[in-house]
Amino acid sequence: MEAKQRQILELFGNQNTQFSIPVYQRDYNWEEKQCKTLLKDIENIHKNQSLTSHFIGSIVYLHEGVYCTGKKEFSIIDGQQRLTTITLLLIALYHRLDEFNDENKRDMIYKRYLIDEYMESKDKLKLMLPGNNFNILKKIMHKEIEFLNTIEKESNIYKNYNLFYNNIDTVDKAYNLIQGINSLIYVDIALENGKDDPQRIFESLNSTGLDLSQADLIRNFILMDLNKEAQNRIYEDCWILMEDNCKTIEKNKYVTKLSDFIRDFLTFKFGKIPVKSKVFEEFKTRYENKSKIELEQEINIIEKYSRLYGNILNPSKEQNKNISKHLRYLKILDYKVINPFLIGIYMDYKENVISEKVFIDILELLQSYLLRRYICKEKTNELNSTFMNLYYKIDKNNYYNSIEIYLINQKFPNDKDLKENLKINPIYKEAPEKLMYIFERIENENHNEKIDFNSTNITLEHIFPQKPNNKWKDALISVEYEKMETLKHTIANITLTGSNSNLGNRSFIEKRDLKEFGYKDSKFLLNKWISEQNEWNTSKLDERLDIIFEYIINIWKKPYAEEDIINIDDIIFYCKGKRGNARGIKLDKNNKFKVFKDSKASKELFNRAEKENPKIVSDLLEQKVIIEESETYLFVKDYVFNSPSEASRFILGTSSNGWIDWKTSEGKPLNEFKDK
Repeated sequence: MEAKQRQILELFGNQNTQFSIPVYQRDYNWEEKQCKTLLKDIENIHKNQSLTSHFIGSIVYLHEGVYCTGKKEFSIIDGQQRLTTITLLLIALYHRLDEFNDENKRDMIYKRYLIDEYMESKDKLKLMLPGNNFNILKKIMHKEIEFLNTIEKESNIYKNYNLFYNNIDTVDKAYNLIQGINSLIYVDIALENGKDDPQRIFESLNSTGLDLSQADLIRNFILMDLNKEAQNRIYEDCWILMEDNCKTIEKNKYVTKLSDFIRDFLTFKFGKIPVKSKVFEEFKTRYENKSKIELEQEINIIEKYSRLYGNILNPSKEQNKNISKHLRYLKILDYKVINPFLIGIYMDYKENVISEKVFIDILELLQSYLLRRYICKEKTNELNSTFMNLYYKIDKNNYYNSIEIYLINQKFPNDKDLKENLKINPIYKEAPEKLMYIFERIENENHNEKIDFNSTNITLEHIFPQKPNNKWKDALISVEYEKMETLKHTIANITLTGSNSNLGNRSFIEKRDLKEFGYKDSKFLLNKWISEQNEWNTSKLDERLDIIFEYIINIWKKPYAEEDIINIDDIIFYCKGKRGNARGIKLDKNNKFKVFKDSKASKELFNRAEKENPKIVSDLLEQKVIIEESETYLFVKDYVFNSPSEASRFILGTSSNGWIDWKTSEGKPLNEFKDK
């Protein structure tokens, strides 16, 4: 390895040399912010006479050695963002100088820094980008902007060229930029093929993980040690397909979820959720000892799963309309934690392990489970342990029922809790998209003629307005008015309309009777009962909640399994006291009891616990199973106690009968499951 300081234009000025960006490098991702910063730095060099240079970082490349003859190809290991950006700036200068009729400087930039006119290869551009980026670059170079398609015009390559081109609006500015570029310096790190280890050096340079995504690091790990033919084959046949599969639109912009997919795939395959910043390390640990042939086979399998992940991200890609609809519903619920489980059962459907009906039944079950938990404000972090290895708990001979039985015992809210929370939770304020989802399913599953909810005209409407006028104050006594104010964002006070602006904050009777736009003329099922009412107050909210609730429990059912087929190993029990708060399971075939990580045990001791607990505390602290907090001991690992009573005594800090004090989320004590 050889490192030295050089001017950037020395590198671009090398003759008979091309800079090749390997396919394993991440896509060009500099945006306007970084380009404006570079422009400002270059302009400052010209303005500030005391500045003789500006350092732009390092460029690391692999070459064939000093004895290589013919065309030299530098394979860029690190620094491609800077090289590509400066190339775009040079192209913009080349085009502007042509317009300013400065042929001398125009030709100097073109022939010295952008191309090598004597190179024998077909493509004489010095910078060789991977994939379609090279086609975009060539079109820009040759002023073929009209041949760029819509997606290409959204690329960072075109946007940044355009930024530079528009900035160079005078010949003086062009000359100043040329002078500034001449003063840009970098550290040139040349690696010799066969002597230096580019993978080790690359990981060292990017150890912070700030610049590269986890997917970028994984791609480099997979492709860097392969020959160019193998690199291109795997990149084109697998990796680029995975990238395309994992693209989705957020805030009107294409984004990639490839790192998320790989994390979810690793969770699905190995039953453990990698830390987001450690996905590459987990992937490397799992796959680094595989041969190149085995690794390629694994990548082909991962690519197959990425297709299904793409359908989860973009449900319209799924050709089966019914499945697509339920994938869209799950996307609205926005519980990404289910994705590792979802890709597993989705693949079983695609490979005919389960039927379409079973798959859709599971998608509906998931919606019921997730929506009920959301409404009842159950902790979302509990779902990590629920879903990360649920796929491997499925009984393939009793596929749906085994999933249903498992979820029943993972805090699946009952109808009573659901109704109590629906009555008071301001769901409109917290999650209007989930409320619209509820209403969409109620309408379309109780209507012969389906309603297109993609219509922008359909909106949520407050019956008692968000900002009521004086007529509402006149119609309600003060106590009633105040209570309506507190409940105005609950589901009972919300309905659907195609003309929200026409209803506004009018009185209830005006809203009901408004010609064409009022509740009486509404096509929505949800408005039929409202249109028959003569007043709107808290008692009407209660009546409407009863109506909506009946729809909800018929669509988002809580399943009930026969008690004799419940497996106690799948039931989570809870133990709660003044300070102690724990979750755990009874282990099969014996009375041992496992307490889960994140449980808390009381430090305050009474009765028998005063004698028994200190020894256990000492052992668990030494084993680093628990750590000490101000009033409790926090479990940082799962731990198995000899009995339920030993476990509950440790948690509560007092004498305890674990068969009574460990209870399910429904309040059933452990002793009711002794024979299960």
